[in-house]
Amino acid sequence: MAAPQLNRFDKIAPFYDKLAGFAFGNSLMSAQEYNLDTIAEGADVLVIGGGTGKSLTQLLVKNKSCRIWFVEASEKMIELAKKNLNFTNRVIYMHGTHENVPDRNFDIVITHFFVDMFTDSELHNVMQLVHGHLKSQGRWLVADFVNHKYWHRIFLKVMYIFFNCLGALDIRSLSNWDRIIQSGYFKKIDASSFYGGFINSVLYKKT
Repeated sequence: MAAPQLNRFDKIAPFYDKLAGFAFGNSLMSAQEYNLDTIAEGADVLVIGGGTGKSLTQLLVKNKSCRIWFVEASEKMIELAKKNLNFTNRVIYMHGTHENVPDRNFDIVITHFFVDMFTDSELHNVMQLVHGHLKSQGRWLVADFVNHKYWHRIFLKVMYIFFNCLGALDIRSLSNWDRIIQSGYFKKIDASSFYGGFINSVLYKKT
């Protein structure tokens, strides 16, 4: 697997949230916030690909003692996240990719709209990495797109072309990430769909 590149989302960072809102309304935010209320007080949480950080606001407001390690490959996204989450000192920001996560184990790993960036073989490696950084019975929260319907596939094709043109992504199609994640390392314990079934938010438990 080629080494992940940094700062590929810097160009889109300033208008990422507005673009997401225009395309999907509140669905992306709702999918990302789903199951955050299951995170226990005092939990150590690893967020990989945290973007602008807005989706973590309610978690940090309601959960008074969780700590977040925020790993993001885009410096511009980190700058925005620091502004959006400037009301708390419980976030540790790290500029890097999933290959640069801290050498420790976590209660929770969150990867929202992240697994859509990988091929099947790459996602297997990501899954093993997440598994290795979770404590026993740890949980993995994933929100991302699926391609169950014809219009999903058309929408995804347009999205991938857009991000390819911006130089943010090389991949051109979506993996069956739910099947891969459940292939031996994790068990699905809860799920919900949004935006006509185009977005799934899933809670997995380490096995």
